[in-house]
Amino acid sequence: MARLIITRTIQAFVICFLLSQFLIGAQAQDARKQDIQRQMGSLVSLLQPSAKQKVSQAARVLEDKIFSSTSKVDFYASSVSAIKSQFGDLSSQDIDALVSLVMFEVMKSEEEALKEIMDEMHKMNQVKEKQREYIESMKKQKASYKEKLKESREKANTPQLTQNRPAMAKISREMAATRRLNIKYTKTPKLPPPKDVRQMSASQLEEEIRNTEENINSLGDMSTLQQIELQDALQKEQQFIQTISNIMKSRGDTLKSIIQNLK
Repeated sequence: MARLIITRTIQAFVICFLLSQFLIGAQAQDARKQDIQRQMGSLVSLLQPSAKQKVSQAARVLEDKIFSSTSKVDFYASSVSAIKSQFGDLSSQDIDALVSLVMFEVMKSEEEALKEIMDEMHKMNQVKEKQREYIESMKKQKASYKEKLKESREKANTPQLTQNRPAMAKISREMAATRRLNIKYTKTPKLPPPKDVRQMSASQLEEEIRNTEENINSLGDMSTLQQIELQDALQKEQQFIQTISNIMKSRGDTLKSIIQNLK
């Protein structure tokens, strides 16, 4: 049991470290991301209504390709394919301009999805914290029994559990999906409310502490999976940012005139 706890702790530490490094890199790109959002927002406003509709449709095609696939996806090639399905054959300049527009549309949708995943991670952390507080309250109650009663008289002199509740069920992993992009993530489980520790005997406290510790271990495993899921989504967002940034650098001022003429 001790070895299992140590292994899980090390795994969680490694994942947290890698994620923290990844987030540091993501934060360093925040200024560039905001700059892209500002510039792309002004370019989108130049689109003619018919072209804007086609861009939105191409974005939906690209979203389905990227976020439904279980294998590695070439973002640029997939964008070009989605664009051609709506616009037909175009020049390389037109294609690059549209790739930036389509990816920007998908990136905006992913922003909403990322917020959902982060909110769920916050919920998971709150549940874990409440379980830790519950264990502490049970340990304090158990310590008070040891001070007042001898183990041989425990049954006769300590309060008995009067709450008629079934044995605690094992936590199982449940999946949910974001409203936008349908990104799968680990859902925070709903746990029964804590029992009244004052109505539990020492032996009942021991059993409940054991069960709650198992809960915390399971929640820790699920939390690690959530972190991996978030990291995967952030990596996709960074690919969008990098591709759009490269196009903006290579095409420069010509983007504006190209986008204005798209139909």
